[in-house]
Amino acid sequence: MNAPRMCPHCGTELIEPTFIYATMSVSFDGMPCAVSGLHTYRCDNAHFFLVFGNQKDVEESDSGAKGSSLFL
Repeated sequence: MNAPRMCPHCGTELIEPTFIYATMSVSFDGMPCAVSGLHTYRCDNAHFFLVFGNQKDVEESDSGAKGSSLFL
């Protein structure tokens, strides 16, 4: 994966990585999904943004779950 060159919010080129190769777990309408290879960056203007890798695993639906959730 190529690192971003500028902040997508403000366009500054002064960015630095905060988390590299993290894993994110997401549940949307009862469908859990784990995304690995997540990279998080921060610019000098305090904007944070995520860059997703290619790996994700979708699990079976949890019929008892309601709403959405996000865990980093």
